[in-house]
Amino acid sequence: MRHHSAGLRAMDLLMALLSVVSVLLVSLRWFFGEYFTPETLSLFYDVDSLLCYVFIIHFLYGLARSDQRLAYLKSNWIYLPGSLPMVEQLRWARLLQLYRVIQLLRRNPDLLAIFRRERSESHLAGILLLFFVLLGVGAGLIFWVEGGTPGSQINNAYDAFWWALVTLSTIGYGDIVPHTDEGRFVASLVIIFGVGLFSAMSGFMASLFLKSTDKETQALQQQVRHLTQQQDQLLQELRQIKESLRRG
Repeated sequence: MRHHSAGLRAMDLLMALLSVVSVLLVSLRWFFGEYFTPETLSLFYDVDSLLCYVFIIHFLYGLARSDQRLAYLKSNWIYLPGSLPMVEQLRWARLLQLYRVIQLLRRNPDLLAIFRRERSESHLAGILLLFFVLLGVGAGLIFWVEGGTPGSQINNAYDAFWWALVTLSTIGYGDIVPHTDEGRFVASLVIIFGVGLFSAMSGFMASLFLKSTDKETQALQQQVRHLTQQQDQLLQELRQIKESLRRG
């Protein structure tokens, strides 16, 4: 988002979705805390804090890209308090971001046009969305099939989240491994999706460098054309001078 009146962007849609997740995590901690273990509640808080850092990075990214930074700050400062990880009570302010996205969608409900507007940002938003979905689904599935199983190394939600993060990133420390056939099946899926996800990220980064190279090449070609035009103009002037001297 460049400023508050700017059109809706793919990254704004992702931030709105993550805002819903953030508010949901806070709601689970506040209103349904008695149904979860202390480790799970602590995980909810840490994941919510991680999302807050994502919100702050998005805010700073928009500020850096804006050509009217003062106007950007005036229009978007209201979303910043809900992004502070140390104040959980302010997390409800993230609903303002969701409200803004809903209002912009009502004005222009054509999602395909939003995705086509800036393909690079849409690709990045898609990759990040897939990462968060796979992380949540992978952690939930492995905890469901491995949690509480005799001999399992996944004893709580923290272990499941850590395993999913390490496996999805294809690092694979090996400190936590599934022991059941169902757990190994889930691990196989997470590994396959993780490899594909980071391949997509690598392709996205490569495309950015190629675009940068293409811009430099286009600038160089434009400069060469400009110099060629100047050279042709200079030769034409010399011919005119030569013709004038001959006539004189």
